[in-house]
Amino acid sequence: MSVDALEVEVIDKGGLKRDLSFEVPAEVVSAAADNVCNRLAGQVRLPGFRPGRVPRAMLRSRFREEIRTEVLQTVLPDYYQQAIEKAKVNPAGQPEFSELDYADGKPLKVVVSMEVQPDIDVADWKGMALTGFDLEVTDHDLTVAHESLLNSMASLEPAAKTAKAKDGDTVLIDFTGSVDGEEFPGGKAEGYSLALGEGRFIPGFEEQLLGHKAGELFDIQVTFPDDYQEASLKGKEATFAINLREIRNKILPELNDDFATQVGDFDNLEALNEVLRKEIRAKREADQRRMQRREALSKLAEDNPFAPPQTLVEEELEALVEQNRRYASMIAQGGTPDFDPEEARAHHQEEAVRQVRANRVIEEIAKSESVALSEDEVSAEIMRLAREYQQPVDQVDRAMRSNPVELDRMKSLLLRDKVLDVVIDHAKVTIAPREDEKKPAKAKKAPAKAKAKAKKD
Repeated sequence: MSVDALEVEVIDKGGLKRDLSFEVPAEVVSAAADNVCNRLAGQVRLPGFRPGRVPRAMLRSRFREEIRTEVLQTVLPDYYQQAIEKAKVNPAGQPEFSELDYADGKPLKVVVSMEVQPDIDVADWKGMALTGFDLEVTDHDLTVAHESLLNSMASLEPAAKTAKAKDGDTVLIDFTGSVDGEEFPGGKAEGYSLALGEGRFIPGFEEQLLGHKAGELFDIQVTFPDDYQEASLKGKEATFAINLREIRNKILPELNDDFATQVGDFDNLEALNEVLRKEIRAKREADQRRMQRREALSKLAEDNPFAPPQTLVEEELEALVEQNRRYASMIAQGGTPDFDPEEARAHHQEEAVRQVRANRVIEEIAKSESVALSEDEVSAEIMRLAREYQQPVDQVDRAMRSNPVELDRMKSLLLRDKVLDVVIDHAKVTIAPREDEKKPAKAKKAPAKAKAKAKKD
């Protein structure tokens, strides 16, 4: 049956909700049912009947539900697609087949309930104001890169016995943590190697090791942060018994041509610097592109304040909450995750609305600007994922293409970025001034939950 021949009734249920009512012709339903019966006849073994000789009436009676399910799976997708084309609606999310009146020899009566995408007039986005970086690679940038390389190739030498621990040293310690006199899981380690000044432990821990000598036994007191990953330790005062076993001084290599040849396949320091400048520039450009995409996406949502379909908002909200749950489990490191799903839903509600709005606007810009993905772009992304996860390309390709939902999600993100790049190309970019000053590293909140097996020498 052609799309033009299909009769479809559109029932407006208010807002963006619609019901589509249509019929699948009786002959189409009967033909599909006959195909299922023919297949079953060759497979079913019933007492008293030779293979392939089971009466069709008996098959239809005994396997009614199986036949009905397979017929619906056969005919519904095609006729549903015809129905939305005939009705000229753009469904949002998965439809619900609220009525399916199936009977042998009769038309299949179908009612599909759905939300539809709203018709929108996209606000003018050409000339959008965005922020950019100063991409020039300065001498300071090169110095920071040198420091990173020098530190990565530094050696450690035992300090003098009279030396006191200072920032930049690495200490070998045993520690045992307790709260209210009771040891807690993950708060004990032996032979733990800790680089002072990197902020790897909770605030106050490393600072209290400074000034002590190797061989000293002492206690330190700290307070776990209110946002610490282990819920049972949040805000708790703790005591750590410390055995400072050894202090090691960091010895940096000299920055010269010999150093460059040790870093990689470089003839001299100038060759290394040339590559570093290109890498710094490439990273800065990539960072700028990510920032501008986020900024553009946010502005597209703000500039087009329509009411999005609640079906898609709920789907986006569930994805954000699940992402939060996984992150909470990861940082809990086997402990009790600090996660409240209702609190997460409330926190991400507005973000979900903005994201759905932005996605809808992206669809419209893709149409107006004729932006589409090529198969080469899809293949290139699969190759990138294979490199990222260190898996064979053909294995990742098969996995993605055998999972339509995941493949569609990947394509959607690729198209979104491609459209955002068009928006950025038409934007008015203001370069934000940047300070050539080293920013202090953020302290990482890690242990008292020490590794089960401490780092060894």
